[in-house]
Amino acid sequence: MSNVLDWLLEDENPAVKYRTLIEIFDKNSNDYQNLYERIWAHKQIVKLISKQDEKGLWGIKDIRDITTIQHLTVFAEYGLYKDSRFDRYVDFIINLMQSWRDDSIDVFSCYAPMALRALVMMGYSDRSDVMELIQNFAKTQIYDGGFMCKRRLDKKPERKSCYKAAVSGLLLYAACKRKNISLPNTDNLVNYFIKRGVFYSTDKTHVFIDQHGVPKGFPSILMKIGIPLFISALSILGAGNNPGLQEVWAMMKEKEDENGRFKQEGASAQVGFLGKDGHENRWSTFYALLAEKYRTV
Repeated sequence: MSNVLDWLLEDENPAVKYRTLIEIFDKNSNDYQNLYERIWAHKQIVKLISKQDEKGLWGIKDIRDITTIQHLTVFAEYGLYKDSRFDRYVDFIINLMQSWRDDSIDVFSCYAPMALRALVMMGYSDRSDVMELIQNFAKTQIYDGGFMCKRRLDKKPERKSCYKAAVSGLLLYAACKRKNISLPNTDNLVNYFIKRGVFYSTDKTHVFIDQHGVPKGFPSILMKIGIPLFISALSILGAGNNPGLQEVWAMMKEKEDENGRFKQEGASAQVGFLGKDGHENRWSTFYALLAEKYRTV
């Protein structure tokens, strides 16, 4: 364990080092401002910022364009926090999600929780409009503990949840729990995954992940982190030692190399922001350690 932690604390990736100190070791972020500023100077962040237009955006085509949410996810994963440099960007994201509530394409159940997760991680949950969106999303949870697009429920009210939407909800709920934001029916959402062995349909006839532990059809850059991200969310929500997770812990253990490190896996257009496929990866390893931390709390 100590060797893995030493690896995460190397200077090569200031974002992973910062998050390891703050989230694994529970250090005070105020004591690491110099390290935090190094994250702003990281080549991936500089690259993203340089491509912003005069509105603080990235050439959004229409309300179906989730590119801007993927960028928000990068900022959140790198540990960046609420900042005036994000003001116009965050306002746009919030307005975008509010428009989704009223638009017929109804992507609110899938994409909004991912954007809200990033905003919570970045400290924007103190905004009343962000909390209102989180509460509105929580109200869309259906009888089986998961989530489903409203337009599909209107056609078939008795239908089961969408796995992709349930995953997005799980990650949002975990982020909220870490910020001491209590959401209703959290146990129902956790049980949605426990009763199906996390990655399977309820009748166990379908598997919703590929060979890398990547959820099928999941549109986020986070797909590349795979199993460690899933199990960290469930651990954070109090299910780390649930017997229903034994198989998933075993799956994650199989991916650990002799040094206790994990590789980056899965296909994504966002190559580079969180690492390259097939290589030892600090982000995946960080989430594996985070999962273990909350498993034992």
